[in-house]
Amino acid sequence: MKSLAELLMLRFEFEQLTAGYSMPDGSDINTLEWFIENGHRSNSLRNGFDDAKKLAITIVTEHKEWLKTKRNQ
Repeated sequence: MKSLAELLMLRFEFEQLTAGYSMPDGSDINTLEWFIENGHRSNSLRNGFDDAKKLAITIVTEHKEWLKTKRNQ
């Protein structure tokens, strides 16, 4: 699992890459999930889209892993 600092850096990178994209504001978990599912519709040709999608997938995956460990405690 990634540290909190690593996740915050990934989130910052995502926000930088997606500035000006057609999507909901912010980078909360719901927005990241929306981006993974729907972001390609009006953003797939934008610079950095593939990198932004990879970041979103990484962050959401880490979140799901964190939830699993939290439930098992």
